[in-house]
Amino acid sequence: MAAEYPSMTLLSVTPDLVPALSALAIDSFTETFGHLYPPEDLEAFLRKSYAHDALLADINDPAQHWRVVLDDRGAAVAFMQCGKVGLPHPDARPDFEGELKRLYVHSSQQGKGLGKTLLSAAIDHMTERFGDAPQWIGVWSENHKAQAFYGSFGFHRVGEYQFAVGQTLDDEFILRRIPIGG
Repeated sequence: MAAEYPSMTLLSVTPDLVPALSALAIDSFTETFGHLYPPEDLEAFLRKSYAHDALLADINDPAQHWRVVLDDRGAAVAFMQCGKVGLPHPDARPDFEGELKRLYVHSSQQGKGLGKTLLSAAIDHMTERFGDAPQWIGVWSENHKAQAFYGSFGFHRVGEYQFAVGQTLDDEFILRRIPIGG
């Protein structure tokens, strides 16, 4: 499934796209959050989460839904992943509800509507898969821009938890959206 945007293409992630996805994920996470962590914690997290083999296992998991945006040169510039909710909230029901697990747009591509496109695609997928059940997102407590962005789509803070990046624990907020009719 491919969707066209001016000089951009939204694709399902296939094994041949994993190297580009891995490079983008490592670059985007490091660029956005790398300054927050000791180098050994950052390296451990990137290896566990965004190395080629880790991503290949994730995209081959039928419970995970991935999309990547390629620019007109074929370079990966944005991506998202969603699947069953895994956030530690007492109301979260993994067999019946979805979670946007990752959404990154490279800084060089921000402001072009790619985040909105990817979030809309994630919401559409979660609605298709889980119906009008609640939809979830975890977001860093200090990422006010992302919180406002998700809020504009109807996500509201309903809890908090700690997210491990190596040995560092980040304070995260749990956001939930109740679809119309839910």
